[in-house]
Amino acid sequence: MAHSEHNRPKGSGMILIVIGIFIFIFAPNYFKNDIIGGMAIIILGFAVGGFGFYISFLKKKK
Repeated sequence: MAHSEHNRPKGSGMILIVIGIFIFIFAPNYFKNDIIGGMAIIILGFAVGGFGFYISFLKKKK
């Protein structure tokens, strides 16, 4: 189709990057006593942000 690029949703990767940043910044304040839970949430923040980065920037280069 000629307009398939026009109909794709845009900006979904940037939302995931922002969510990952918020998780990474605010999670350690809530998990000060639980080291394992805090590290798991920080890793989740990296994963969500990394997936958003992949969708926003790396997937478009193909």
